[in-house]
Amino acid sequence: MPRFHFEIVDGYTIEDPLGVELPTEDQAKAIAHRMAEQISNDVADESLSAVVVKTDSGKEIYTAPIRKAPSPQ
Repeated sequence: MPRFHFEIVDGYTIEDPLGVELPTEDQAKAIAHRMAEQISNDVADESLSAVVVKTDSGKEIYTAPIRKAPSPQ
């Protein structure tokens, strides 16, 4: 099974050295999307910009942007 790495980008890259084995790239993309949504809900740090998925060989296959929800007025 292929291994995917989920890195968080905030001007610097927080690497994921272990990664996760998943059957498909589509599953890795879905996880990255959910991670980005969860981070945007839980973390007030505006510098976090994306969750990047890379293959075990280092090829970038997907970027899920971290979008802050608008503040209630």
